[in-house]
Amino acid sequence: MREFGSDFHYINDFQCIGNTLHDFYQKANYYADGRQALIHLYHSQGWQRLWMPEYFCYDVIASLNEAGLNLMFYQDWPDDRGDSETLENIQRKGRFLPTDAILRVNYYGTRKFRNTEKLSVAALVEDHTHDLIGDWPIHSTADWCIASLRKTLPIPEGGVLWSPMRLKLPAAPEVSEENEQIATIRWEAMKLKARYLAGEAVEKAEFRKGYVDTEEYFDHASVSALDKKSQDYLKTFDIRSWYNKKRENWELLKDIKKEGVKVIVPEIMGCYPFSLVLLFDNSDERDRVRKALIEHQIYPAVLWNVPDTASDEVKSFSKRMLSIHCDARYSTDDIIQMKRLMESILINL
Repeated sequence: MREFGSDFHYINDFQCIGNTLHDFYQKANYYADGRQALIHLYHSQGWQRLWMPEYFCYDVIASLNEAGLNLMFYQDWPDDRGDSETLENIQRKGRFLPTDAILRVNYYGTRKFRNTEKLSVAALVEDHTHDLIGDWPIHSTADWCIASLRKTLPIPEGGVLWSPMRLKLPAAPEVSEENEQIATIRWEAMKLKARYLAGEAVEKAEFRKGYVDTEEYFDHASVSALDKKSQDYLKTFDIRSWYNKKRENWELLKDIKKEGVKVIVPEIMGCYPFSLVLLFDNSDERDRVRKALIEHQIYPAVLWNVPDTASDEVKSFSKRMLSIHCDARYSTDDIIQMKRLMESILINL
């Protein structure tokens, strides 16, 4: 592996001998991305407001605003385990309306099952982007669940909507011609990146252009079904083996230790962690480590940059965290190599 992190390359090593995503959620709608699933659901249900946690991707929030969703915010972030208490308190104060919906987020795939019994006024939607098959999504009692697929699976786009309560799904959209074109460009970029990582004579700029030039599409795209090639890919993709390997990789990395650095760990063993998430004591040290990692071709993510309107706790968390990819594109040897590099960087900074 010549680098770690960033967009997926083309992977064809997980043909199905276990479970596909369709095996877990046999009745679901598939979209070009996760925000489209949420937008389509919101408008189909006639909701008037959507309550969202302050800690979220604000590029997605901009798309939701552009699509006409009326958003309200509540305090929640990955290092806070009190989301149930927060939402129940809002309900006790009578702030939820019958025409509202609430979005709860399974941050980094680290949260266990959340009971929905005490939240009876508004519709409940859960975002399981970071863990599609862990304990919480599998046993969910929410009205609806959504997820972005390209964040954890090696496809160029994708979103999914299902109902644990078996409510009627909105009419599934058709695949738009524009979306097919975008997906084709991104599939080609993934194949070029695979050749680059294999040591072939491919310039990094060649595949980066395909990713970068198409990313803005998802900010403004009309609702479309998932592209046909991704649909076919998911029908034979062994998601169970993919997620099991990611958890094995996470286990190899989780004991990285340095004074002033905390690893965000799952609440229970039934979770599949999205990535190795490091939380630093301060933003300056986080930024120094981030810069050093990039210099060694380890590309961490900041999830997410939040605006000044967010609470102090949410802003503090955002400025001190780093997400290190450790999914199943990496072999055990790759992870051991990355761990040694990370430990060297942490020790020397």
